[in-house]
Amino acid sequence: MTEPTILAGLKAKRTEIERQIAGMETRIADARADLLHVSAVIRIFDPKASDDKPAPGYLNTTKIMPRSKVFETCRDALRASAEPLDTRELARHIIRTEGWDIEDRRLRLAIAHRVGATLSRFALRGHVVKVGERDKATLWRMG
Repeated sequence: MTEPTILAGLKAKRTEIERQIAGMETRIADARADLLHVSAVIRIFDPKASDDKPAPGYLNTTKIMPRSKVFETCRDALRASAEPLDTRELARHIIRTEGWDIEDRRLRLAIAHRVGATLSRFALRGHVVKVGERDKATLWRMG
């Protein structure tokens, strides 16, 4: 009789700890993004200041990755996949390929917007095809 009560208590404690960890991870990711922003502002006011960290990629995605490179990377991922990929998956693929911080939500959003805009242009030329949506993200496949 006591074993189910003990197990129920342990499972509840495990769930509570998992929620706390998830909350802390979100706060850490936000703090890292804030740190990158503060570092960028310091570089604006003092270009010689160096904290040995690269400038965050989401400041201007056009300069760090031209449209042709975005398309090439997406094309390679789409060709390698048997299923259509959504814009977010393609953005994560680009971030991993470039070695950027996958945990940076602002970077993921900026790259996802860039992927959507780039693939929309290439869809007009017939290189890729929009095949639907998944969780409000466009699904893409090769044309």
